[in-house]
Amino acid sequence: MKQLSIAAVLFLSISFSSFAGNPVEKMPVFKGAENFMHTFPQAIEIVCKNKGEFTEVSFTWQGLKLVAFYDREGNPVATSRQISTDNLPLTVQLNLKKEYAGFIPTEAIEFDDIDNSLSYYVTVVSIKTTYLLHVSADGSISVFKKMKN
Repeated sequence: MKQLSIAAVLFLSISFSSFAGNPVEKMPVFKGAENFMHTFPQAIEIVCKNKGEFTEVSFTWQGLKLVAFYDREGNPVATSRQISTDNLPLTVQLNLKKEYAGFIPTEAIEFDDIDNSLSYYVTVVSIKTTYLLHVSADGSISVFKKMKN
């Protein structure tokens, strides 16, 4: 068993050394790391956190600050990035204005899951209540979380 562990560490070391010249100097080891490096080979500022069922990998890639999520087996689940509320699709902006009149959108996250299902998480604020809304690309809105101010 010990030899198997050493072999695995050696394999990962050799695999990551093949990325010589890559700005990633200290790639964190996590299940899915090989998949991550294949998808985002020029990633920098990589930080990994275990979040229960998932590994959350925050990083910068081509000037974008992104977060990738992997399941326990190391399979990709989703990728997200913070965007300006002004950059939400027009349908989403119009539906938010219509369904949440009197609320101000303050934050937006673009969420792309493994099935290429693009959606958004938008925080809207009023005097009494804050909602974190899940908004599908077609503009349909559901409350993900309600918070009191």
